[in-house]
Amino acid sequence: MAPKPSLPLPPASPALFRAVNRVVRPVLRSPFHWLFSHWLMLVTYTGVTSGREYSVPVMFYYWTPGEVWAFTGRESRWAGNLKRPGATARLRMRGRDVEVTAEVVEERDAVAGLLRELIARKGPKAVKDPYLGLPRDREPTPEEAAVVASELRVVRFRIAR
Repeated sequence: MAPKPSLPLPPASPALFRAVNRVVRPVLRSPFHWLFSHWLMLVTYTGVTSGREYSVPVMFYYWTPGEVWAFTGRESRWAGNLKRPGATARLRMRGRDVEVTAEVVEERDAVAGLLRELIARKGPKAVKDPYLGLPRDREPTPEEAAVVASELRVVRFRIAR
């Protein structure tokens, strides 16, 4: 059976994301968070250079007991701010705030392994971000995961006890 053709995706422009985030952030903080909180979490961190607090909606994440993994592009500024040892953040997930420490994983083989682990645990449909380009009807081959992993980094958030 031939794969179904996928719809073309709009370009992931920074201006588009900024406009959408201006709407999404307040909703995730409000009693109406349920509109988006099944798909999005809010990551709040302090900028390394500016010292300012930033909040960024993040779509591609999943939760395991004690950890939350977020997959993002290599160029994302928010993940770059969490690369320092002992970096902390606050996640707003499903209407609740959780204090976390962060570890950024950038090495391609490690990211590919985490992608494969996610899909093995949750199934191919767990890969819900259409921009990733992974097959959603089966587990990716190691080669497919490696190609996608070369464009990603993973932020592993450990929930503070």
